[in-house]
Amino acid sequence: MKRFSILFCGALVNSVGTGLSAFALAIFMFDAYGTASSVVLVQLSAFAPIVLLAPVAGVLADRFDRRVMMAIGDGGSIGGLLIVMAAVSSERPGIGLVCGGIAASSCFAALTEPALRASVSDLVGPDEYVRASSMLQIASSARYLLSPFLAGMLLPAVGLRAILLLDASTCVVTVACSAAVHKAVGHQRGLAEESGFLAQLAAGWRAVASRSAVRRLVALMTCLTFAIGFVQTLVKPILLPHVPTSTMGTVETVMAVGMLAGAGLVGLMSGARPTTLLCAGLLTAAVSMILLPLRPAAWWAAATGFAFFAALALCNAGAEVIVRMAIPNERQARAWGAIGMVSQFGYIAAYIVAGPLADRVFEPLLRPGGGLAATVGKALGTGPGRGTALLVACVGALAFVLACVTISGRRALASTARPGRPPARPEAAPTTGAGASTAGSGARRMPEKADATDGKEAASC
Repeated sequence: MKRFSILFCGALVNSVGTGLSAFALAIFMFDAYGTASSVVLVQLSAFAPIVLLAPVAGVLADRFDRRVMMAIGDGGSIGGLLIVMAAVSSERPGIGLVCGGIAASSCFAALTEPALRASVSDLVGPDEYVRASSMLQIASSARYLLSPFLAGMLLPAVGLRAILLLDASTCVVTVACSAAVHKAVGHQRGLAEESGFLAQLAAGWRAVASRSAVRRLVALMTCLTFAIGFVQTLVKPILLPHVPTSTMGTVETVMAVGMLAGAGLVGLMSGARPTTLLCAGLLTAAVSMILLPLRPAAWWAAATGFAFFAALALCNAGAEVIVRMAIPNERQARAWGAIGMVSQFGYIAAYIVAGPLADRVFEPLLRPGGGLAATVGKALGTGPGRGTALLVACVGALAFVLACVTISGRRALASTARPGRPPARPEAAPTTGAGASTAGSGARRMPEKADATDGKEAASC
């Protein structure tokens, strides 16, 4: 756990730096162009490469030493930040060059996520998986909890270029952390087989598709990210007609604290079955999503949003435990890459459909005199934001149905992830043609961890 803690510190610092740049670039581009489209384009430039390259990054993390891949990813992303710095130095920055630099940085950053998740199995024993999961979720939540607050103070004082330089310096810190762990544990080559890159990429998909529990979890997490996308996208249109902008910022901060609290709760529940974590998180998240839009009050949205994001930590930890128990260590990075790519498309789908559905379908229904104003309007109210609130409540109801289905079928998942069951050994991996593996980083795990018998796990889909 000591060596994993070094990687955690690097991930935490990097997460804060990434959040600083994301917040500052969004403000800068809106000021420069005055359109929401410019902000969305910047966000997509940062998000899309990580999603699309996740399977490739997973294969590379299994094929080569995972700490080396993390160092390359964090170090290479500095080059993209330098391109962005050059672009924003002009009087009217070209949005194409800004997005190109962001995309280049994200392409390298995509290498780090599967390698970091797979490193959990390299550096800690099964009895510490859940604890490691809570640590990773704390690191991830830092960009939403700390970075907006810090960037809001720093941006007027030092400017965008200084914040980008600060982000680049955090990448240097993470490279140093990865190098320190690599030096401590030595070289750990991922795959020993001679199969080609494409065959190994296909093997990552087969590692997911060949296990029914993992397939179900991927579908489940994709649906969950779809629901999360609706909350992230529509919470502002629900509240801003009723609360000032400063209050909206406070509400989002409280919601972000929920992610941190949920990660801490996962650590306290490290003895719980992964299916218990998953089902409890799903049910709580669904109920919170239904309740969130019922009242257009800041305190109500903050409380229910806090519960929603705290529950997601339980979902993530439970799902990752099950995946980690089902897939051999030497295939985990490419499996995480495939899982990440599929599940993250839920966000993209939500971003595409949430706005048009809210503006063109649900908002007219709850305007004064609208089709549902005389019925549903008595409970939710009418006017700006109330139709959007109805849409979020409907998606929350679908999430509740999904939670009930998952709870009813939890025994099928429990058979894959029983506490006390160690992760699948390399020799137990299915020999699927050219993608089959005979030796990997899992076979070189440290002796003091190899005998661990408590099968608890962690991280986030």
